[in-house]
Amino acid sequence: MDGLIVAIVVAALIIGALLMIFIQLTSRGRGQIDKEMYQRVWRQILRNVETRKSESMQMAIMKADKLLDKAMRDCGVAGETMGERMKSRKGYWSDENGLWAAHKLRNQIAHETNVTVTAQSFRRAMASFEQALKDLGAL
Repeated sequence: MDGLIVAIVVAALIIGALLMIFIQLTSRGRGQIDKEMYQRVWRQILRNVETRKSESMQMAIMKADKLLDKAMRDCGVAGETMGERMKSRKGYWSDENGLWAAHKLRNQIAHETNVTVTAQSFRRAMASFEQALKDLGAL
């Protein structure tokens, strides 16, 4: 009997949590962006990077790229991949070439071995990601 009560309570909690998530997702209109969350995450990415370590800069670039991709999805930008989403906004970006270079650097980091990120390439990539986030209204 005790096991049945526990199972019912757990099931009710799970159903309640799923219902809350569903309400949260459906009540937020497409194109709205949680600017405070993006600013907080962006500051955290910058705070955690050690510019003297290539691996740390690589991780920051990966996280910045992922944050921009999330912002594009949250804004309802069409496309299956980040590249497609970036293309669908062609002409929208303040620094389109810099953004593409930053995303390509991210792809090199993700798919190639022995990629070394210099402080200069790191600063350029992060500046491009930051500007793109500003273009979307996330920062």
